[in-house]
Amino acid sequence: MTAFAVKARIPKPFAPLLDPTVRKIIEESGRTAGKSTTNETVAVGRMMAHRSNNVWYCRAEKGDIRTSIFSSFLATVQSLGLEKYFEFKLNPFEATCTITGAKCYFGGINGKTKDDLNATKGFVPQDRSLAMFIVDEANEAKSYQHLRAAETTANKFLKADGKIIYAYNPPPNLGHWAHSYFGKMVENGAVRIYSTYHDIYKLLNEATIDEIETMRRENPQQYKYWYLGQKISLEGLVLYTFSKERNLIPLDKFKAAVASGYQPLYVIYGVDSGVVKDPTAVCAWGIFPDGNLIKLSTFYLDPKAIGEPLPNSYQVEKMVEWYRDFYTEMASYGVVLPGPYNEAWIFDSAVVTQDLMLEFQNRTGYFVKAVDNKSIERDIKRLQNGYFRGVFKVLDTPSNTPSLREINTFCYDEKNEIPDGQDDHTIDADKYATAHYYYAYMNNFG
Repeated sequence: MTAFAVKARIPKPFAPLLDPTVRKIIEESGRTAGKSTTNETVAVGRMMAHRSNNVWYCRAEKGDIRTSIFSSFLATVQSLGLEKYFEFKLNPFEATCTITGAKCYFGGINGKTKDDLNATKGFVPQDRSLAMFIVDEANEAKSYQHLRAAETTANKFLKADGKIIYAYNPPPNLGHWAHSYFGKMVENGAVRIYSTYHDIYKLLNEATIDEIETMRRENPQQYKYWYLGQKISLEGLVLYTFSKERNLIPLDKFKAAVASGYQPLYVIYGVDSGVVKDPTAVCAWGIFPDGNLIKLSTFYLDPKAIGEPLPNSYQVEKMVEWYRDFYTEMASYGVVLPGPYNEAWIFDSAVVTQDLMLEFQNRTGYFVKAVDNKSIERDIKRLQNGYFRGVFKVLDTPSNTPSLREINTFCYDEKNEIPDGQDDHTIDADKYATAHYYYAYMNNFG
């Protein structure tokens, strides 16, 4: 199967699968969107090109392999008219290209328990070479740690032009770990592919199209979730009052207002720090003449992305670098920031954060303060109310992506409590910044 023949069968949204410079891909879409068939078509083409192009094709549970990815891969090979060039085995689950000898290994990544991360530890492909590592229905893994463990194994063997592919249907529960985990991957450089049945419409049979159209007419909400992959449920969302229409400011609209003299009077930087596992976040809130607070930019430093803990000196260095870049970014929009004498840096009152605050103050000389009298319920209510009233707004720029991700995924659990372990670092930074605005800035300057 030639490279041209493969390319001709790849729907336009999936072009990154053929780009040798793209290493990690997140395929996030609804059902009947072409994810599995397209991934398998590319895998077949690579296997037929060279022996070293082995494929590791996985699902969460090993017990699902035969009725899902194994059968699907076989069907794709047959649809391409290439079954005479492949041999399939059930024990272990494998497919071998008889022309080149390249293999597709079918596996499960979940361990026997939620804490068992060793299911993929011993995997070694022939010639210690992989062209593709694919996880289908990736959101069904017991936790993101199982994906991370499997990816660690795959990376040992992945070729320079190899692909790591996570395909999944977004869960309706916004608190599901997949939303945050894959969202972070895209923020860190993974390519997101979104597709719907429209992209493969010509390949669908009449019965499938009728089924989709019937659901679109009779159950629009289910249709949006099922076939468009939209996150339609707001159940449990903490900042449910945030609305794109009301609270998200398009950059072109903001620039126009700035050009007409709309400039910040004061800037408050909320700081939430991490050391070993948690990221450090800084959110810059500008106070404008009309009384609105606009989040202008977000700093987000994740120790997991760096691979080691974050000493205070390193965090301070990165915060200072970001601060300079922030001023440059705002200047490019025409914003004249008020300068350090009209700014405040508000840190968490935790002991570990106090060390960071003092080191930051010693380095910069800026005004710093630890937040007073924290209250989870009161601080959350303040954010909810600020978004509902339209007083709190967020500038729609790439630098605010971590903030927008957390706003859209931070959820209560089934007991209506906020569970530990969720990504809420920018939200905590927002609590500190807005607390200073309400209880200090307004009293002193209002």
